Amino acid sequence: MIEQPSYYAIIPANVRYDKKLPSKAPLLYGEITALCNKEGVCWASDDYFMNLYEVSKSTIQSWLKSLDENGYIDREVILKKDSKEIDKRYIRISDRVYRKTGIPYADNLENPIPKNRVDNITNNNNTSINKEVEDAPQNNESESLVSEKKSFNLWQKNWGFPNSVAQQDLHEWINDFGDELVTHAIKYALRSNVTSRGADRYLWQVFDDYKKYKITTVEQALKKEEEHQQQKSREYAAEKTKRTNYRQPIQKEKLPDWSQEGYVPEAPKSTMSDEERDELKKKLSRFRKKEI
Repeated sequence: MIEQPSYYAIIPANVRYDKKLPSKAPLLYGEITALCNKEGVCWASDDYFMNLYEVSKSTIQSWLKSLDENGYIDREVILKKDSKEIDKRYIRISDRVYRKTGIPYADNLENPIPKNRVDNITNNNNTSINKEVEDAPQNNESESLVSEKKSFNLWQKNWGFPNSVAQQDLHEWINDFGDELVTHAIKYALRSNVTSRGADRYLWQVFDDYKKYKITTVEQALKKEEEHQQQKSREYAAEKTKRTNYRQPIQKEKLPDWSQEGYVPEAPKSTMSDEERDELKKKLSRFRKKEI
């Protein structure tokens, strides 16, 4: 079991709202800042992050690559002597982030930055502290704790307390769609018998559809759900008709001639040859002479 220390993670707005990043990469960024807060540099291996987020190694590497390519982290790899095998890997928060946001992430760094510009601080015991940021979207919910929302309470009541990943997702969904629509989506998932294990992934699909069809209200969602149900009913009826039409015809077995009304049996046909017939006549003739 991974130890859950009480140091803080910082996820600036420019990281949280960067559409070029995979959806969970900002969480990984926050964990890296937390580890940098503790050590001044992140030493954690891919295995550590794999166990923490319960994803594959390739997924972790993809998140790290995206953070690196978009200028949020710097990675340094040290190889073993006379070998291409990796000995150590360091991850640091990129100086480019500081220059762009003016946000500090640790007091023990060489160039700390004023503390009055903190965007989003999340410690890994799932407690969030959100403050207003100038560059955040105007409709964001950063001023209200996610835990105060109906959607959060509904999730907790039916699927248990949401982990840090689910909390981040809830925060993002509430920002994008509002608490009322997120609550409706959770109720829709519950009616579909979605379990806690698959809730996060299922809801991502729901909200992807909302974005695709530009759904922003509960009324629009209900209308789309009704259309979807009607479409399913039509497809079911069409499939049922197709199965009926392609059903093989029932073959009726023909009854034998002797079972038919008015049947007259045919006289048996002789199978004797002419010679055999002549021989039989001779035998009968001799037999009659003996009787006389």
